[in-house]
This record gives sequence, structure tokens and C-alpha cells, in this order.
Amino acid sequence: MLIFGYYAIACEEFHKIQSLEEVDGTQGLVWFDAQSDAMYELSHHCLANHVPYAVRIENIKGLLIYAALNAKYVIVQKSPEKYQKIAEEYLLDTKILCIIEEIEEIEEIAKMGVDGVILAQHLLK
Repeated sequence: MLIFGYYAIACEEFHKIQSLEEVDGTQGLVWFDAQSDAMYELSHHCLANHVPYAVRIENIKGLLIYAALNAKYVIVQKSPEKYQKIAEEYLLDTKILCIIEEIEEIEEIAKMGVDGVILAQHLLK
């Protein structure tokens, strides 16, 4: 299981972006919210510039589209098992990360077979 944001485990930083310019000035993994179709442009820019990225999604359509756009991770808040099942069914390379508030939530998420967790405060950096 992937674990991001827990103090005892070294992990890559997630840098929130909202524009193309922010992609070019950021080292490492970037992430953004899939709030509109306009965000596909950010995906294409990341791909063209070999920048790994994650995207927070709210529906299955988002999972399928961003997986096709080679997102390294999709971040979900609710029902992670639903997204994980689809990712496994279609053998997607994109990993599913569930947002958690406390590390104690990890057991429940692990029992669902979800790829990983990310502590909410790790997304605020």
C-alpha cells in the first residue's frame, strides 16, 4: 500500500497547481482538481513535459479520462473501493489514492484493497 504524508515514511511531495505556468516552475509531482474540462490542458502539458501528475476526481468518468491521460495517481475522497474495482477490471496503470484525515483510517482503506492513502495535510503543502 502506498502511504503519502505520514511523518514516519519518506515520500514525494505533491505540489498543487492551477495553471500551466505553475507546472513549469515546479520540481517533482504536481496535482490539481478535475473541476472542469479545461483541466485536460494541464494534463496534456504535464505529459508533453514529462511531469508526473495526480488529479483529484469526483466521478468514474474522471477516473477513466485521466487514466487514459496517464495520470500517475487519481485522488478520491469517497468510495475508494468503487474506483479501485474499475482500475483493476481495466488494468489501469493509474493508482488510486484515498484522502484520509488520520493515519488510523488506513486499516479500513487497506481492507478495501485500495492502492494507497494520502493524508489530507500532505495536499496542503
